[in-house]
Amino acid sequence: MINKAIGKALDTTVEWIMDHPVAGMLGIMTTTVVVLVGSVVLINYSNGVGGFGPEYVERVTVQRLYVDSGKSSHYMVGTDKGVYEVKNFLYPVQIFNCDELYSKLEVGKTYLVKLKGNKVTNWFMQQYPYIIEVRE
Repeated sequence: MINKAIGKALDTTVEWIMDHPVAGMLGIMTTTVVVLVGSVVLINYSNGVGGFGPEYVERVTVQRLYVDSGKSSHYMVGTDKGVYEVKNFLYPVQIFNCDELYSKLEVGKTYLVKLKGNKVTNWFMQQYPYIIEVRE
């Protein structure tokens, strides 16, 4: 009974879309965007820990530079888009110039940064996306 009701609703929706091409295109585009964004979010959260996961580029304005001195020191960058970390890597990305990347940054300036990973904070783990490249 429920399957018939869902089928009838889908048929009615498809007929309405065919009769209203502009609204139909908006519906199709919206659905496509939702599916794409949902897929990207799912992939990011499932693979974005410890420098793994996708690389992406953002334009950020630096608001704060500091060193998080826990067990091991981390260069941290507070921006208008969130907090990022600058760190040397051997794997999955080879980065050995974190000092140079960090020294390029100045508070109040805007940069185009290439990032890797996702922010993951919970009761046993705290990681931020890593800056792997800086451009003005």
